[in-house]
Amino acid sequence: MTTELQTGQRLWQDLAARGEVQGERPDHTHTPWAVRCLMGAAGWLGALFFQLFLVGTVFVAARENGIAMAVTGLAMIALAALLYWRGGGIAAGQFALAVSLSGQGMAVFGLVEALGFTRVTESAGFWAGLALFEAALALLVPNRLHRLLCAVGAWIGLAGAMHLVLAGSEPDDWLLLTWSLGWLVPLGCALVTGFTLAEARLCAAGRHTLLEPLADATLLFTLAVALVVTGMSHPLAWLGGPEAGRIPLAHWVAGGLATVVLAGFALAECRRLALSPALQGAVLAGVAAFGALMAAAPAVVAGVLALGLALRRASMPWLGLGIASIAVGFIWYYSALHWTLLAKSATLAVAGALLLAGRYRLLRTRTGKEAA
Repeated sequence: MTTELQTGQRLWQDLAARGEVQGERPDHTHTPWAVRCLMGAAGWLGALFFQLFLVGTVFVAARENGIAMAVTGLAMIALAALLYWRGGGIAAGQFALAVSLSGQGMAVFGLVEALGFTRVTESAGFWAGLALFEAALALLVPNRLHRLLCAVGAWIGLAGAMHLVLAGSEPDDWLLLTWSLGWLVPLGCALVTGFTLAEARLCAAGRHTLLEPLADATLLFTLAVALVVTGMSHPLAWLGGPEAGRIPLAHWVAGGLATVVLAGFALAECRRLALSPALQGAVLAGVAAFGALMAAAPAVVAGVLALGLALRRASMPWLGLGIASIAVGFIWYYSALHWTLLAKSATLAVAGALLLAGRYRLLRTRTGKEAA
């Protein structure tokens, strides 16, 4: 008997002793990963043949008719949702995922084709509608991976709408993406922090299954956007004119507001752990100083927050995302040619010294408590 089975059997016996369960422990069969991969590949292969048939019969005939393409895409989404609601194995789930993603692409492309590409893609209303459409699919279709991908699509739609609204008269200037995306970094950080702090209540209310993949997608999108803002922001862009003057502010806005969220999470954790007021003040001072130093690299600040949230939730995927964001953010910030080597070296050195000082203070506090 493996360790996992022994642990499960022991937990079942403890629950039975307390009268919370009755009877024998049910057997849970775990499909080997190789079988799951083969079944998933079979689902995608079946979806490929289905879509080739669809292309040969419907898409070719309706290639000049955007409305017909959009209706066909919506029908494919409905078929995928039906397959999800009926349940099934791995192959059926992957088949439904492939059909749904293709249907979403056909529906959006058909709508754009019918209304005019330039007219639609330069409209904030279209991107906002796309965000609402993807959000509705994320809420209605009961599949974790499908919800995660649709939630990412909703964030992309929201990013497009915000860019067209905030870029003003220069929507084609891709450098202004740092300004419009910079506001989404603290928003995403606040949402995933709120989810983490309220996770126990969400589990008790039975809403965790619905909201967890949405939180995963939010964290993934937030860290990706923070990396974009970190890499694209240029401190001397204000020399290019009033429109470009907003670009150098992007990383400071994103990093500063993300630091506020990080400080709020640190304070909530200090209170949960019942730390002394003096230690709480030291933790907040350290977080504020670190955030001020690394505000020019919001990906690092967001990565540190993701690392703390991952440790709070005991989530390995979030831990990996946080570490990757910190590493890539540091590398991207340090390799940026528009920052002087002296400024980058001083920032990293002081940030490292600050972290070591905080670690030393926490170790001394713990040692003093153990001695007492």
